[in-house]
Amino acid sequence: MWIEERATNKGTQYIYYERYSDPVTGKNKRVSISLKGNTPRYVKEATRLLQEKISRKLDSIEQDKYITLHQVAYMWLEHTRPTVKLSTHVNHGIYVKKIDKYIPNDLPIIRVTPVMIERLVNGVYYVENLSYHYSKSLLTSIKAIFRYAKRRGLLNNIQDIEDIKLIKKPFSVSDIAKKQNKFLDNYELKEALQQIYKIEPRISLLFEFISLTGLRIGELLALRYCDYNKEKATININGTLQYHCNNSSDFKRGTPKNIYSVRDIKLCKRSIRILERIITENKRNALWFTGYKENGYIFTAKRGNPYNMQYLNKILKRVQVNNKNLTTHIFRHTHISILSELGVPLKAIMQRVGHNDPTTTLSIYTHVTQAMNEDVINKLNARNG
Repeated sequence: MWIEERATNKGTQYIYYERYSDPVTGKNKRVSISLKGNTPRYVKEATRLLQEKISRKLDSIEQDKYITLHQVAYMWLEHTRPTVKLSTHVNHGIYVKKIDKYIPNDLPIIRVTPVMIERLVNGVYYVENLSYHYSKSLLTSIKAIFRYAKRRGLLNNIQDIEDIKLIKKPFSVSDIAKKQNKFLDNYELKEALQQIYKIEPRISLLFEFISLTGLRIGELLALRYCDYNKEKATININGTLQYHCNNSSDFKRGTPKNIYSVRDIKLCKRSIRILERIITENKRNALWFTGYKENGYIFTAKRGNPYNMQYLNKILKRVQVNNKNLTTHIFRHTHISILSELGVPLKAIMQRVGHNDPTTTLSIYTHVTQAMNEDVINKLNARNG
């Protein structure tokens, strides 16, 4: 123990310090108290108070020895909730549940080894055959949980966890086929829209609009009347609808995916006709349906709320086109393929669809241009016999 004398407005104060060793981190830490004197009586009192303080610290540390990865993961989940988008928080919750599947809920985090984490991530990717993107995001979240644990003083060294990497599997024939199924050609697009039109014409217009603009589904559902400039024939993309809510009437408009997602999109004549038709139908529905609620959104169901994502996906599941897996995103990729066929530069396509990373754009762009090159050779061969 040592004493430090300090002059304050209330007179001289004596600060008593004592060190102790943290049994988890192995580091030396200190505690302190302030008393008004340094006589033997004060020294004895200071010793007693400091020992009590150290005991409380050690008791707390002893409890932390038994805190589980499960508990820390949910603490991290709540800690990060205010700092991320609602959709990101939901994804974090999915990753935490996946951790629970592989790591026992009662296992203290200090006993979780890098081998266990590697087994978890490899099991998800190689055994469950979940996507590389999902598996890598899961690993990123696990590392974030361990960093959080370190900041709380629960762990000393997490470098072995930080060093874990997920090795991407080599492309298989099925993987290549999936990449080629990311978009629809002209015939497939026409066929898909016709089938959707028979189910619900208004939804067919919605997906056609995506194929003409390249919007993400969340961006489309968040599109408002105030975002449409008829004179300039543009729409301003400045938000996304968080459509994972359980109730179609319980929706939330959030910020775009990233800063590159905020953009103005020039509309072709067909896009404008679709918008005008939808807006006219909205006005008609507002007059005909007593329960209609005007929320300012364009692509809405009959009662004025943006379409529910589950409903849109159910419609797409009923559509059969060349055994392709139709999702809302395939129409966005189709727009990229259309622009590629028209010879639009890659950078211009990225700006129009709000891409920062060219990987996704390039995977569509490259395949389309390869198909175009093959078409050139076929035409040359046909011409020259």
